Amino acid sequence: MGIKTARKLLMVFMVLAVAGALIGLVFIEPGTKLSLYVTFSSFGCMVVSMILLFGYCKCPWCGKRITANLMKAEYCPYCKKDFDTGLKHRGKK
Repeated sequence: MGIKTARKLLMVFMVLAVAGALIGLVFIEPGTKLSLYVTFSSFGCMVVSMILLFGYCKCPWCGKRITANLMKAEYCPYCKKDFDTGLKHRGKK
């Protein structure tokens, strides 16, 4: 899986986890089976997002994990190579 695909999936699962938690807190009566299902599904989405973050959000060229500014990054902050082309980024040094 590429880093761009991992970023998109990470964002989807994080939004689902937060939305599920908010829906469970605001709209569903505590102690019911539905609240239990919503809580576990929200927790599951959070676990999947952590797996994506720590397992697949790595630079394809140097292999280092990228966590800071992941959603905006176009090149690796360590090796300075572009994610798509592999060419060195020319910018501020």
